[in-house]
Amino acid sequence: MKLSSLELAMLDGAHGRAAQWAIEYQQRVGEFFDAADFVPVRLVHISTDRETIGDSGLRFIEELAEMPPAERKPRASAFADFRGFDEEAFRFLLPGRDLAGESEQAVTALGRLGIAASHAYVNDHSVTAPAFGEACGYSGTPSVIYMNSFVGARCNFEAGPSTLAAFFTGRVPRYGFHLNQARRATHAIRLDFTPKHVAEWGAVGAIIGRKLNSYWSVPAIEVAAARPAVLSLNHMALNLASYGSIAMCHVIGVTPEAPDWQSVTAGQRIGTLDTITRKDVRDFLDSWGGVGEAVDVVALSTPQLGIVEIGEVAELLAGRKVHPDTTLLVYAPREVKQAAAAIGYAKAIADAGGLLVHGHDFFATFAKEIRESHGWQRLMTHSVKVANICEGYGYKPTPASIRRCIDSAVAGKVLP
Repeated sequence: MKLSSLELAMLDGAHGRAAQWAIEYQQRVGEFFDAADFVPVRLVHISTDRETIGDSGLRFIEELAEMPPAERKPRASAFADFRGFDEEAFRFLLPGRDLAGESEQAVTALGRLGIAASHAYVNDHSVTAPAFGEACGYSGTPSVIYMNSFVGARCNFEAGPSTLAAFFTGRVPRYGFHLNQARRATHAIRLDFTPKHVAEWGAVGAIIGRKLNSYWSVPAIEVAAARPAVLSLNHMALNLASYGSIAMCHVIGVTPEAPDWQSVTAGQRIGTLDTITRKDVRDFLDSWGGVGEAVDVVALSTPQLGIVEIGEVAELLAGRKVHPDTTLLVYAPREVKQAAAAIGYAKAIADAGGLLVHGHDFFATFAKEIRESHGWQRLMTHSVKVANICEGYGYKPTPASIRRCIDSAVAGKVLP
């Protein structure tokens, strides 16, 4: 890689031990991906997922924090998401672990480095978004595909250590989606219908992701809806990432780099896929099965719910009770949970027997241990991504609309 005079000075230790470690690490990453050089970044996103960080990762962060300030100066603004576990809820979910305490350890350690904590998702809440065309260093897969596709910023899937390194160096290796050629569409896809709810949008992303299954695929998607809601597009995108490791898509006439087909293909011939139909989506959702079976847990998360969705949940629960053998979990950022309490939504959910939870998402909080602790099997969720990940943890998931999830939670079984 070609290094600037500043980067060479970092490598020589002139800017502190943290920067020296960071630039060495990033240089190895860059050489692996054949990056020619580095690109400066202003914004970095670091996940505080305690399960992923682990004890060794926490110790490493704490060791960096023990260095004198002159040895660990930041060169970018970094934000950490998902701060603050719901202590009461997680005592119920996993009595054998102090998840609130463990989460606070990671947040405290990152905070000592000068990393600002946010309670909400970085990708769909107001946490200093990058500008169009701006390079950034993001770790969360939903955040990366959101920034590439719907903001028009530029980033790759950066691992946790990579984003931590970017905090100290203010740059990332220039490869992948920092380059114009990688951002061109590789496949053309058309929907001949408009999905009705976010589970159907998620299914569209899953179907495309499974078929392409490549980080370097960039699907260009033509949708029947004139202007899909951002939340709908977000569910589609995060499932492109979850099912296919896809880091970027274009929605023709909607996303910043896709005003028309010519713009996203640069005049080059691209691969094609069959048109995705409503039947394809129905078949995908039906394939998970479970109709008529007892439902152990309904988890509405990934992404966490906003105030409008929480209002929908509260209205669907009005005058009803969650079945005593079913647990209903509704995940929200802490600020949104506080807003829901002020409006009265939180009380409505609690009165019906549901739990409004703040903190990490369901799948990112030792979901396997939670299943084993409670003996849960059948899971319902409106998030196709949760279904994908939790199947690997031994759950039998059924993705469905929020309405069908709530109706099933009240009935205590998976309704058709």
